[in-house]
Amino acid sequence: MKKSLVFAFSLLVGLFSGCSEKAPELADASAATTIAQTSSPELADSEIANMAGADIQENVNFGSVDERIAAIEKDIDPIYFATDSYRIADAEIYKIDKDAQIFNSELARDLSIKVEGNCDEWGTDEYNYALGLKRAKSAKDALSVAGVEEGRMSLISYGESKPVCFEHNEACWQQNRRVDFKLLP
Repeated sequence: MKKSLVFAFSLLVGLFSGCSEKAPELADASAATTIAQTSSPELADSEIANMAGADIQENVNFGSVDERIAAIEKDIDPIYFATDSYRIADAEIYKIDKDAQIFNSELARDLSIKVEGNCDEWGTDEYNYALGLKRAKSAKDALSVAGVEEGRMSLISYGESKPVCFEHNEACWQQNRRVDFKLLP
């Protein structure tokens, strides 16, 4: 009898406690608070354009969705990472907030977001694929904290297969340790 009551009580506690949302992987725990405090979907469109450095106007009519996506993507910044890390550095936090404002703007609100994790050429293919996925997940979590709807985002890891720089030096490798954002109709 006691075992049945304990089991039933444990089951009820488990059902009502639910799952908590995991915090994004940030170099500084206070950065999550900064993202949540500075992100505001209620910002005026002109403030969003100023924050993003965008010259995109809400009332501009684009010939196609692809033209609109191309115009928006010009103002989206990649997020760069340290070697063998998937934690978002303090210096990159402002980019998350800026990109979140763009993704939540009227022009981009109906578009899906592909979060692409990338790595430098060091490490095995398997390691780089896993690290790229962790980087994409960290960026997705941070965007979610900043107010971007999680259901709009999908993750993909390219590992080392999509470099933007092909030289073999530290400056080039740093450019390849990144997360890119692509908008999809």
